[in-house]
Amino acid sequence: MNNSKYNIEIKLKVQVGTKSQFGPGKVFLMEAIQETGSISAAAKKIGMSYRKAWKLVNDLNLISKNKMVYTSIGGKGHGGTKLTSTGKAFIDLYRRMEKKILVTVKNEKYKLEKIISNL
Repeated sequence: MNNSKYNIEIKLKVQVGTKSQFGPGKVFLMEAIQETGSISAAAKKIGMSYRKAWKLVNDLNLISKNKMVYTSIGGKGHGGTKLTSTGKAFIDLYRRMEKKILVTVKNEKYKLEKIISNL
């Protein structure tokens, strides 16, 4: 049981160039796309509008020279969306970086609590 009074929340964002960011929202969307095979279903699953999901997919595909999300048009039963190998590799690396950061933060949390309690 955690008796700590303090909660530390870390959100990893990767800045690509001057405009693009890759953070938790895009990662959740990509993971939902991987699970559902559909932008529409992925958006519903994570509580995002279809329009915003499409915008994020377009943004994702501009981050790298290689697309992160592959879409095929065809309507119900014929279209589909999937992550490319680049998209899968990016998510994997993002999640590994996130875990390492969280481990470091948890290891230092007691020091933070000690400093704050002495203020």
